Amino acid sequence: MIRRTNPDLVLLDLILPKISGLEVLKQLRANRTFEAMPVVVFSNAAQPGAIEDAWAAGATMVLSKSNTSPKQVVESVQNALAKTSASVRELDNSKPKNVIAPMPTFNAGAILLIENNSECRAILSSLLSSLGHRIMHAEGQDHALLLSEVTQIDLVLTNRTLCKDCFRSFSEQIRRRRPSLPVVMYSMDVSAKEAEEALHSGISKFLTTPEELLEVAQVSASLISESRVA
Repeated sequence: MIRRTNPDLVLLDLILPKISGLEVLKQLRANRTFEAMPVVVFSNAAQPGAIEDAWAAGATMVLSKSNTSPKQVVESVQNALAKTSASVRELDNSKPKNVIAPMPTFNAGAILLIENNSECRAILSSLLSSLGHRIMHAEGQDHALLLSEVTQIDLVLTNRTLCKDCFRSFSEQIRRRRPSLPVVMYSMDVSAKEAEEALHSGISKFLTTPEELLEVAQVSASLISESRVA
């Protein structure tokens, strides 16, 4: 129905018959026709990681059925539509007439995120997916190493606390399949000496401030670009 009617916005539950809402969202984002269409997830899905997965798959907004009033749903939908309309108008006004604007270049990739805090996962997933990165989640080093063996990844992003005492061996192990694979570490509670030690041990980039973490999508794109050239 979405393909046939091409709606301006989709309000999507995650618990659906035959196919999950998450799979619907992934299929939409994989289709260039719908990659920028607002998709507001409205669900009470109780499965662990469901909300984070929705953000990672490209949800424009995630609302909880139990905590959102009908009025708030309407306001959220109106806001999403207004932002989309404003973006389209801005894009149209910025283009010279009769000139085809070049497609922006951006090195999005598959990012393996190692973070066991659900709120941090959701925030980072949202930041990364907003610029086109695809995110896979790992609960810890062992899980990450397993995923790196069976899945093609372009960058690893990890919380320092999850591999605090063994980031050298972790970096070496995860790069065996891809010697140039970038590994980015982040922590707001680290000394300059500790960050320097991590960089000397093979970490590609260490994010130590909230401002740097907010730029994680751009940093990741730059490192992925460099690794592809290498």
